Amino acid sequence: MHPFRYNLATSPGTRNYEVKMFTEDSQSAYWKFLYDTIQNIVVLHAFKFYKISNNGNIIDTFCSESMGVYDNGIIRMNGAFSEWLINGDRSFVKLRYIPSPQGDRSFEVLDKDYQNAQYYIMSSGGNPFFKIEDKWITYGPPFDRSLSQFFMSKEIDRKYPLKPSNRFIPMQEIGPDFGVAPEKRDTSLLKCLGYAVVDREEEDWGLIKHHYSAGFYNMELYLPGGDTLRFRHFGALGINLELFRVPRAYGGRDDVFFIAQEPNALYPDLSTGGVYVVRPRHLPPEPQAKPSRLGALLQPTSKQAAR
Repeated sequence: MHPFRYNLATSPGTRNYEVKMFTEDSQSAYWKFLYDTIQNIVVLHAFKFYKISNNGNIIDTFCSESMGVYDNGIIRMNGAFSEWLINGDRSFVKLRYIPSPQGDRSFEVLDKDYQNAQYYIMSSGGNPFFKIEDKWITYGPPFDRSLSQFFMSKEIDRKYPLKPSNRFIPMQEIGPDFGVAPEKRDTSLLKCLGYAVVDREEEDWGLIKHHYSAGFYNMELYLPGGDTLRFRHFGALGINLELFRVPRAYGGRDDVFFIAQEPNALYPDLSTGGVYVVRPRHLPPEPQAKPSRLGALLQPTSKQAAR
């Protein structure tokens, strides 16, 4: 089987739909794809951070090399924090270390700091981060032994969840589950028509035989109005492609789709990654984004946060 002529990076789209790439090149991977329920915008973390409208227009970008982002929208880089995703502030506030609480009052101090914090993050390494009175703080060693053990337990996530915990939500994933057999997938929206192998490897490990292949998948995306977008997708050990939509509760359109692909470093001349929008060629002008009433209702009030 011959692969389709175009990949997403080169696709001319269809008669009624266009394909636009957000990332700057087709070898870009992505790490997070979230929706901000307050600003009513899509948040993409690839090589840069992107703020994107519901219709797929880039609103703003922020250089993000060596940066990470937490699910509450706080960006971290080299021991400093930025609230750019939340309020557009491009500055970073450096983390300060304060003496770790000790003894019988250690848990009381932790609880007080959590309640007073505007933002709270628990790092994977076991250190809590608080933003209190415009300062980012964490505890320095030596730690109280009981407190240190608590930081490493799952109980801390239950008792002290991320603050705020519900402003940023995952984008709605609507593509088929490529991890199940083709006959068990929902192919009403996105379908793989076939696979053209370009590389194959077989190894005999005695009782175990290892089979590996890489190649082009012929994909069809069925669009409202009857258009069909055909494109090729390079995959090794599976189809590394995800299809998203803005959640309907926040104004997601049935005719605007976001596609994320993972590039393959072993085949840089064949594979393409990047994040794309597939949307009607003629969309009405977008109204100025307004804060979401639904999103605002989900946020804790200052009184709730202080409890």
